[in-house]
Amino acid sequence: MQGGNPAIFQDMINAGFLGKKTGKGFYIQPTNKKSKKTINPEAVAIVHKYQTRDLKLSDEDATNRLISRFVNEAILCVQDEIIASPTEGDIGAVFGIGFPPFLGGPFRYVDRIGTAKFNDQLLRYADKYGDQFTPAPLLQDLAKTNKTFH
Repeated sequence: MQGGNPAIFQDMINAGFLGKKTGKGFYIQPTNKKSKKTINPEAVAIVHKYQTRDLKLSDEDATNRLISRFVNEAILCVQDEIIASPTEGDIGAVFGIGFPPFLGGPFRYVDRIGTAKFNDQLLRYADKYGDQFTPAPLLQDLAKTNKTFH
């Protein structure tokens, strides 16, 4: 898992927060079915213990980070031969999961902005936010020679 810390769950277990089984987890379970569950402040304290930084993101930065992670994963899928070709990846992303059609799919998106520029963007995000933004080796290779996917 990248971008999160699974130790949070171990701390939750150690604190006895096992969800419905103990009546507490991330939520405090109501004693009767008509009541609503409430957020467990002790669980919130555990989560805050693992918070590494206060991220103040613009909408544009949040969108770019999300798209960048998805596109980098798509590139890894081509690299690992999970997707047969960039064209198939573009078609699958647009028609299968709703990738914005005006961007043409993840590989057309990278081709349009340039492999070197996209690679540099991922490197900046990796420096700022962590290894989950490390560019796929295939992207790094294409960026060195300014080649495209199509």
